[in-house]
Amino acid sequence: MHKSGDTITKQIVTPNITVTLRNDGIVHIYVEENTLITVDIQNEMLDTYRKVTDCRRKFVFEAGAFVSITKKARENAILIEDCSPVNGSAVIVSNLGQKILADYYYKFKKPKRPLALFRTKEDGIKWLKSL
Repeated sequence: MHKSGDTITKQIVTPNITVTLRNDGIVHIYVEENTLITVDIQNEMLDTYRKVTDCRRKFVFEAGAFVSITKKARENAILIEDCSPVNGSAVIVSNLGQKILADYYYKFKKPKRPLALFRTKEDGIKWLKSL
C-alpha cells in the first residue's frame, strides 16, 4: 500500500478501504482485495473521505486483486460526484482486466473532474501534482 517513504498526515482504515491523507495533500485510497463495491460501500467511502479531508483534494485510487463494482454503484458514482471532495483522480490499474473495465466505464460515464489511468502510483501522483 504505502512505501516507507510516504509521509502520512492522517489515515482511516475500515474493513473495505484505507484512506490516507499524505503530507503532499493528495488522498490515497486503497480498496482491499475481494471487495465488491456497492452503493452502501460507496457511502462508507464518501463518509471516510470527509473524515480525512474537509476540502476538495486530488485523489489516487488503488485496488487490490478481485475488486469489482456493482451496476448500481457504477451508476451512483456519477450521482455522488458533486458531493465528493475529489478534485481530480489518478486510478492505478495493475492488470489488463482492471484497465479494460476502467477504460470502458469512463468512456461512457465521463467524470466531471480530471481523471486518468496509470500503471504505477508514482506516475499517477506525478500527474496529479501537474494539475
